[in-house]
Amino acid sequence: MAALDLFLFRAINRDLSNALFDLLMPAITDPEPFLVPFAGAGIALLVWGGRKGRLAVVTALVLLFVSNAANELVKFWIQRPRPCQALEAVRLLVGCTHSLSFPSSHAANITAQALLFASLYRPLAFPLFLVAALVGYSRVYVGVHYPADVAGGVLVGLIAAAVFIRLAREVEGRLGLQQNSEMSEVRGPKSEV
Repeated sequence: MAALDLFLFRAINRDLSNALFDLLMPAITDPEPFLVPFAGAGIALLVWGGRKGRLAVVTALVLLFVSNAANELVKFWIQRPRPCQALEAVRLLVGCTHSLSFPSSHAANITAQALLFASLYRPLAFPLFLVAALVGYSRVYVGVHYPADVAGGVLVGLIAAAVFIRLAREVEGRLGLQQNSEMSEVRGPKSEV
């Protein structure tokens, strides 16, 4: 598995490199330029999104904390250094931080958010998961993660979001809010058992 991970890292980071991606991938991997648009979208959902929009924003913020915390626990347990720390001749297009590598926090957080918002706003599912895939790819391309780090982050994000969505539905059910609930839309029609 480690040999395949290294092979894929070298292929993406070195062999598939090109001038266009050298410009795009550092921009895609950096969350800072996206903070203002995301904050604006969050404010718009809070103000004009109704109950569903407010639910989405609050849930997204809590889920961001939960997915990041879960990811950091796994990082602490695994203790894998980043490729830019452990390997020679890495094409490093952004700074190499000293934090641990597995799993990728970028991949975990963006995947968790993509699943949450796709469950609430189904027409956005494809673009949301496309953005998540681009962010994951960019982490390997710029030299700061192995492909397995991204896959692990995706898994952490999917699990965190799925558990969180399930818990939100349970809370809604216990509070008697299920009939008009946005989170209950995720599960589909009730089955008679």
